[in-house]
Amino acid sequence: MMKEWCDKIVNSKFGRTADKLCNSVWYIVAYGVVCILAHSFDIPVVGAVLLAILLVPALLFCKNSFVLVPFLTMCMFVMSEDTSPQSGYFGKPVYIAILCIVLVFILVAFVFNLVYYKKWRSMFKRGYLTLSLALVSGFLVVGGIGSPSMSWTGVGMALAISITMFLPYTLLVNCGEYEGRKSIEYFAWTMITMSVVILAAVIKQYIVCDIKFSNFSISFADKKNFLVFGYAISNTAAAFVVIALPITFYMVYIYKHGYLFLIAIAVELVTIYLTFSRAALVVAVPGTAIVAIALCFKKKTGRIGYWIAFGIAAVVAIVGIVLLRNQIGNLITKVLSGDVTTSGRIGLWKRGFNAWKSYPIFGLGIWYLPPINNWYYSFHCTPLTYLYCAGILGLAAYLYHRYRTVRLTFSVKLTTERVFVALCVLAMLCNALLDIAMTMPTHLLYYGIMLALIECDVKKIKLEQQPMPAAAGDKPVDETNIDSTVTEQKTVTETEGE
Repeated sequence: MMKEWCDKIVNSKFGRTADKLCNSVWYIVAYGVVCILAHSFDIPVVGAVLLAILLVPALLFCKNSFVLVPFLTMCMFVMSEDTSPQSGYFGKPVYIAILCIVLVFILVAFVFNLVYYKKWRSMFKRGYLTLSLALVSGFLVVGGIGSPSMSWTGVGMALAISITMFLPYTLLVNCGEYEGRKSIEYFAWTMITMSVVILAAVIKQYIVCDIKFSNFSISFADKKNFLVFGYAISNTAAAFVVIALPITFYMVYIYKHGYLFLIAIAVELVTIYLTFSRAALVVAVPGTAIVAIALCFKKKTGRIGYWIAFGIAAVVAIVGIVLLRNQIGNLITKVLSGDVTTSGRIGLWKRGFNAWKSYPIFGLGIWYLPPINNWYYSFHCTPLTYLYCAGILGLAAYLYHRYRTVRLTFSVKLTTERVFVALCVLAMLCNALLDIAMTMPTHLLYYGIMLALIECDVKKIKLEQQPMPAAAGDKPVDETNIDSTVTEQKTVTETEGE
């Protein structure tokens, strides 16, 4: 009786309309508008309520778990610096009560989604990357055994890292309905919207704090004290936008007049520059140039308009470099000397190495470096962080995970969708060589989503390449057996052309 009643509501005109809207660009834009309003006017509780109003219908009426992507990627943006958890803003009983009610509604809707759509049966089904993610997470959690720097706080942070990396991956791989280009476009629009949300936060900080530029830079004091957005500091906010650049180029590539999306790319580059995150700039500037030049030769439709747009951008860049060569030279000097040496990267790595030598097997624990200004801190280099915090075993697990992700990506014939998502992962990994993105829970939500998109694309191609059963009694295709794909498809990739 209860199921019939639920069926009637879900399949009603209202339910079908809600499902359609949640899978549209407007649904993503709504999340962006809520986040901008919430952190601009310092009303995160109102923002949380509005996010719940957007999320609950998606959980009730949408079977496809990919509709959760906008919430997972933007929910933290409702907070501003003045309303962050460490500010004490959420200590008022009325705020606590409202947030608890919101959480109850979300949890009830989430349980309904798992039960009604029968996702609970497959949610934790083993995927191709499950084992490697479990190893990485496990060694990070137990990292520091025997070291005096190991603490329960560090274990809690390691668990948070593990959960935010694994849950989006397993939920989307096992419960998402991947539709190729449509799913990737949904992710792309989410990332573009996210970049605009961050730009709004950056502009607000510049206006409120009256931040001044000097020789294409801002003072370290301004960056340290004012470019904090509640959910991230300037470097980590810029890392979000770095991930968005490749998938925005995907929109340039697939649309005939995709050069119009160059405006979005310009917005993302401006956002990164305004944060003055040197690690992000080191990745974003050459990466953007390389992908743009490659698309000049690979893009098949609307090529003339793209060449014109790229040509104008190149001329402007060249003129700017000539006219402002002295200032740009000073900027490059500051980026290289400041970010990589004198600001502490090399010293931090040496400090970690000297301490790690005493505990090489399990490392020092993730809380060896205490937080700064209530923000999680690490060794600002992913391989070294896993080595120092989880020891040789942790680094070996991380390298094994990297091997599995590369093997998965190239296991079947490459698609445009998988290439650009893989470039997003590569951008994140390159940025994390000088920053903390790969050990920051908020960033790992994006990482889990991107891994799921890659694996779903591989499964889709594998199913398309499987021959149709000759008889009704033939063995059904096993969608999760990606390992067999890696070996069986070798002959396919060697003989088939692009």
